[in-house]
Amino acid sequence: LVLFGGLFFYQQKTGRGFLSANYGRIWGSKYSKKEPCNLAPTKREFNREPYYTGPLADAHMHLPTSSGIVSMVSKQMDLPTPAWNKNLSVDYLGCLLEAENIQKTIGFHLLTKYSISGEVKVAKEMEKKYPGKMAHFLMPATMSAWIKPDIKTLKSILDKNPGLFMGTGEIKIFDNSNLDDPYFIETYDLAKKYNLVVMMHPFSHHKPVVEKILKKYPDVKFLLHGGDDREWIADLMKNYKNVYRSIDADTTSLYGWERKHAQNRPNKEEFLDHFRKNFDTRLNNELSFWRDKIESHPDRFMWGTDRWHEWHFDQEVGGLLEEFGRSFIGEFAPEIQEKFAYKNAEEFLQRK
Repeated sequence: LVLFGGLFFYQQKTGRGFLSANYGRIWGSKYSKKEPCNLAPTKREFNREPYYTGPLADAHMHLPTSSGIVSMVSKQMDLPTPAWNKNLSVDYLGCLLEAENIQKTIGFHLLTKYSISGEVKVAKEMEKKYPGKMAHFLMPATMSAWIKPDIKTLKSILDKNPGLFMGTGEIKIFDNSNLDDPYFIETYDLAKKYNLVVMMHPFSHHKPVVEKILKKYPDVKFLLHGGDDREWIADLMKNYKNVYRSIDADTTSLYGWERKHAQNRPNKEEFLDHFRKNFDTRLNNELSFWRDKIESHPDRFMWGTDRWHEWHFDQEVGGLLEEFGRSFIGEFAPEIQEKFAYKNAEEFLQRK
């Protein structure tokens, strides 16, 4: 917060936004030429059959932030969002998704009151280089009132950039507030007015308020996910047609598999070692849990990764996430495979 306070003082004194002053240093020339892709698809490590080989859509990805300062503070708040850099660039991400045959991605831009121009510029650059490949979502940094953008600012972004952003979220509570607090209600109102999707990560005690919100906004599409609360979230589909669900990191334990990981997330090496040793067991367990739910609502489930930390974008990690997803999808009937893999996401994102 001290860093953000100093940044705010700089903006007030100079009248210049931090990202507008440093954008060239971080990104290079505006809308620079798309770099050639030299990444080859990773080779399969397991021999699960049947195996889905078609296109994918990733329904849940946290994009790097446009500001190193935002990245630094997010890590201090236990939300380790990397900043774009030479290794993790727009071109690298576009190339990685191409190698994984991911044709569409729902990407969350972490938005603070100090990084607005930077996030909009990133979204525009991605559209310039990879048109239509990214469904951009505004993710207000609600973990602190000091950095949270106000609703007026969100409205201004949408007004000045029509059609650029398709949703808002991930909405996740980090304090004692609730999903129906005034700020969030105004966010849902914006979603209704601007025809946006709302991506939400509720917890078990949020079930009553989530149902209240779904009833109040029947014309707004809500995309939910959550590992520990996946049973009741899936059950919402029985009564609410505006509920959709992404199946992502909870199936792969991307953020941990032991109690200690709640405080100390695993690193790349720990994850790869555990995931490889438990690939088949985890896949069988996840299929046992999800099969009947997906088959009961084949039009409203989607595949995703929930990439966030910098090592999540490593090609070795991505290749295993992709292989697990394709092995999972391959176990369903052909008419369900394509829906879950990418068609549901594409139709879900269609504007009314």
